[in-house]
Amino acid sequence: PGDEVKEEERMPMKEYMRDPAAWLVVVILTFGVISEIAVGGWLVNFLEKVYKWNISTASVMLSAFFLAFTLARLLLGPLTDKLGFTKFLIILSGMSGIFSILGVLLGEGFAFLFALAGAGIAPIYPTVMALLAKRYPKDCDTAISFTVTLMGVGNVIGSFLVGAIIDGFKNAFTGLYGADKGLLIGMKAGYVFIGLCALVCSAMSVVLLRYLRKRNEIL
Repeated sequence: PGDEVKEEERMPMKEYMRDPAAWLVVVILTFGVISEIAVGGWLVNFLEKVYKWNISTASVMLSAFFLAFTLARLLLGPLTDKLGFTKFLIILSGMSGIFSILGVLLGEGFAFLFALAGAGIAPIYPTVMALLAKRYPKDCDTAISFTVTLMGVGNVIGSFLVGAIIDGFKNAFTGLYGADKGLLIGMKAGYVFIGLCALVCSAMSVVLLRYLRKRNEIL
């Protein structure tokens, strides 16, 4: 949609960048994707290092995460229509963040929460794309290009931060408790950060909802 719109009718990039909602959407998508991709990179490593699982068992948990991820994308569409895009983002990303953090804090017996977090983080990307298409029907290509480009930059920074947090906490606590304990604390801190990214996604969705509500433009 929008391909038939004449060039002179399109919103210039500078004007688009002055829209606060555009930047809020960038932040929402960036933190959501950081959380999503970081799980693929760190969950198996976390389960091996912290809970001493073998690689086969840890890989099964990662598979369960992606199963929940896939089912959520396939089945939660009707819920999006009932709640609206923004409310849906608030609830699902918040759920993912809470499950991820509880999986760390409650210990090995609650590791299944890591898999359930996949159902919460999965719809973030497609929901944001749908939100952009609905809010900017004539400028959807501009909106998506701007959002995805900045999200890519933010995701690189976020992925680096996960590793930096793990190393920082590991190094800080190794001198106090030894290398094994230091690594355990570092891995837990890094995974809590992954959960916090999903919570930031949820919090910024609340900010977006309030902004749109003031303008009577709730999506």
